[in-house]
Amino acid sequence: MRLRLLELEAPAREALGERLQAAVIRPNIDAIVDRFCDYLGSIEQFNTIVAQHSDLARLQRTQRSYLLSFGVDFQSAGYFEERRRIGVVHQAIGVPQSLYQCAFRHLQNLLIDYFPEELRTNRDGFDEMLHFVLKISALDISLAVESYCAARMSNLTTSLENERGETERLQKLSVTDHLTKLHNHSYARHCLIAALARAQRDSTPLCVVMADLDHFKRINDTHGHLVGDDVLRIAAARMLAASRAEDHVGRYGGEEFIFILQNTSLEGAEEAAERVRARLSDDAIQVGDTEIVVTVSMGVSCARRHDTVNSLIERADAALYAAKTAGRNCIRTESAEPLDAVQKCGCPDASPLV
Repeated sequence: MRLRLLELEAPAREALGERLQAAVIRPNIDAIVDRFCDYLGSIEQFNTIVAQHSDLARLQRTQRSYLLSFGVDFQSAGYFEERRRIGVVHQAIGVPQSLYQCAFRHLQNLLIDYFPEELRTNRDGFDEMLHFVLKISALDISLAVESYCAARMSNLTTSLENERGETERLQKLSVTDHLTKLHNHSYARHCLIAALARAQRDSTPLCVVMADLDHFKRINDTHGHLVGDDVLRIAAARMLAASRAEDHVGRYGGEEFIFILQNTSLEGAEEAAERVRARLSDDAIQVGDTEIVVTVSMGVSCARRHDTVNSLIERADAALYAAKTAGRNCIRTESAEPLDAVQKCGCPDASPLV
């Protein structure tokens, strides 16, 4: 397609490439390369790029090799790939597309300057060779520009993906507890705010479970804080594994955890809490050569119509305290007595959501 657009499909065009090499390029290769490099050397931006990525001698060798292949076997796949490689290299070392396109125009003029006298006096021959140089130049620059732009787009896509990945990583870090990898305190509250607003708007059930590892200070005092950290990590992993995918689980502080159970009744929340309690306490936690039995006390509260985040958590905390008082390693739900008493007084604030 490209050769047809440039009128370079005819087999006779291949012969023009060899004539150009024999009459113009090979006899004058050193002079053309020297003059071209002098021209490039007059451009400050070019000198900066050469100083960073190459040297003048290497550039001269590269330019010499390029000129000795200019217009030779240009219909082959190898010719196309080599010209595309030029664009990729230019993009990689930071050569502006405008710079090498303008430099290419100067190279065209140099080639025309070295047309021999016998060619200049042959009007038809001169026009034919001139058009050939312009067409081959157009072919080369189109291939280089195509690959330059493709490489640039690829790099931009990669940069955007890397930036997006880094942004996502930082966002995850900002909401994750560094030790347990659960939601941190602030993000857990953020999730509860959103969940409570949705539950109150849609009249759907919402429960909160507050959990506290039993006698955790004793573990730190007996085995040290590093072992305590390992216990926290393993306990958090077990609690997360026993939870549903849609539940939010966070480290609320120290050895205390919060579970946000959306679309879950009080009975369902008690069942979910029991799964977590059993998963944690059924098997001792192995840290090195040490086996440590870890249990958890849990308190459950269910959202009411006019609850706030604080009031919902306070009732779950009160139930947690009741579990501790009852001997630990158990679950208690918020007391029904205050709810019944308030309902008898006709107070709507204590009405459950459903």
